[in-house]
Amino acid sequence: MKTWQAGNGAVVRRLLGGRANAYLIVSGDRTCMVDTGRASSLNTLLARLRKVGVGTVDYLVLTHAHYDHAENAAYLKKHFGLKIFIHRSEAPFLEMGGNSAIAGTVAPTRLLIALVRSRMQQLLAYPAAKPDFLVDGILHLAPFGIDATILPTPGHTEGSVSVVAGGIALAGDAIFGVVPGSVFPPFGQDIPRMVESWRILADTGCKTFLPGHGFERSRDLLARQYRIFTERSRE
Repeated sequence: MKTWQAGNGAVVRRLLGGRANAYLIVSGDRTCMVDTGRASSLNTLLARLRKVGVGTVDYLVLTHAHYDHAENAAYLKKHFGLKIFIHRSEAPFLEMGGNSAIAGTVAPTRLLIALVRSRMQQLLAYPAAKPDFLVDGILHLAPFGIDATILPTPGHTEGSVSVVAGGIALAGDAIFGVVPGSVFPPFGQDIPRMVESWRILADTGCKTFLPGHGFERSRDLLARQYRIFTERSRE
C-alpha cells in the first residue's frame, strides 16, 4: 500500500492497485477517497482502510462514472454515509449505474468496443448511487475540510475530473500508467481534449501524477507526451 506525502501536509494512500486504482486522501481529520475500484476488490479496500486505522470516510470523488471507478460507490455511501462528488455530466450515469460512452483510442480497443457495443451497458452495469455534490468547474474542497481541488480534465469522458493535493494529481483516466514511457490511455472519447487535459495537469505544477490504472507518472513524462502528441497533430 504505497503512500505519498503531499506538500500541504495531506497524505495520499493507494488503497487498491492493479486493474483499477483507488486512493485515499487524509487531510487533517478528514478523509476523501478518489475512485472505488472494482466490486471484486471491495473486501480488500475495506481491509486496507482498517489496516491504516481509518474507521470512516467522509467524501468520495469519482473521476468519472465508468464501472471500474464507481462500482463500489453505492456500498461505500451506505456503509460510511459519505458524500459523493462527481461532474454534472457524469451524474446521470452514476444514478442509473451505467457508463458514459466508452471509445477505443487504438486499433485493438476500437475492435473490442465494436464487438461488445450492443451488450456494453448490460455487461458493465453496477449498483446505482446518488451523488451529493455536482462539479461544474474548478472546485476547492477546503470548505469541506480537505486541502485539495477538483479540476476538470475532460477527454477520456466529457466529465472526467482530477484531484490535486499538495503537488500530487490523482488523474483518473486522463492518463494511463501501464505502458512504460507513456501516459496515453487505451480508451477515450475525445483524444484532442484528453491531450489538452495533459497540459492542464502539467500546469498545476504537480510533480507526481497518479493514474486510475497502473503506476505513478512524472511531470517530465507528462510534458514530453504532451509535446509529442501536439506536434503530431500539426503534421
